[in-house]
Amino acid sequence: MKEKNIVNPIVIHPHLLQKFMKQGKHYSNLLALYSFYLYHAQLQKTNKPLATDEFVKNGLNWALDRVKKTKKILKELKVIEVVQHKKYYYIHLFFIYTKKKIADFFQKDNSTPPTKEKQVEIKKEEKIEPKKVEKSPFEKELIKNSINSTKIKTIRETILSIKGIEDYRFNSLLFGKWIVYCEKNSIRYSKNNLKHWLDRLDKRVTIEQKEAVKTSISRGWKNIYLKDKKESKYYKFLGKSIFLNNKLFSELQDIDIMNNKFIYRFKNITIKMDLDIETLFNKYEYINNSMALNVKNKIMGVIKRF
Repeated sequence: MKEKNIVNPIVIHPHLLQKFMKQGKHYSNLLALYSFYLYHAQLQKTNKPLATDEFVKNGLNWALDRVKKTKKILKELKVIEVVQHKKYYYIHLFFIYTKKKIADFFQKDNSTPPTKEKQVEIKKEEKIEPKKVEKSPFEKELIKNSINSTKIKTIRETILSIKGIEDYRFNSLLFGKWIVYCEKNSIRYSKNNLKHWLDRLDKRVTIEQKEAVKTSISRGWKNIYLKDKKESKYYKFLGKSIFLNNKLFSELQDIDIMNNKFIYRFKNITIKMDLDIETLFNKYEYINNSMALNVKNKIMGVIKRF
């Protein structure tokens, strides 16, 4: 494979290296991951490259836990920030050299350490102020319903403290509606309640989540109720494919409904139609379900950020 051309040198400032060194045994991992992000920032010509955990895992040949743990330390060191735009997560690099700064680096004599004043000046030149991150659907729903900012922050922090929350898959807008309902009806809840509700919504298709939240609210319940996966009329179809109009629609990942139309999101395309799930698959199912079980654990058509 032909290697992609990198025009500019990749430079890491000594004060960043010092930050990494202070992390002891994590130093080599931090250096490797940060260099990987810099490399792809150069390729993509941006200070916010698209580099998912899975992409890094394959690129560095690391275990996924190693990627997540190292990225977490970089975030804690304020070296990077994860920024969501639509369904993608980008790595915002706060410290990155401009073309002019790189030229200066190689042209000047760097044998004399810079003064404290000069170090401050360098940091100011290097640091790119992060853009304001758009609020998530969850936050917007709470703000729209006049939940105060302190309360929203507390709820978010509690949810984010739930063990394994990064692996949950659910629609955060719908969960926001449920939390607003609880707040307005003085339904008290704890971290355990939040986890219990998220466990119920986790990896269920959007249409089921909508039905569950709407029904629970309309009936004044204090809990979210969904049918067991074995009884669900949708869950058994996740990961399956159809062949329609001479085109293969691979691995169903999510189902929604809007304006009385069903929205089926497959791995390669999204379609909107009148046919319900049973009719659709009875007529057009493509028998190749080796990936079905795996896909059920990777439903993508949801928003999980808070």
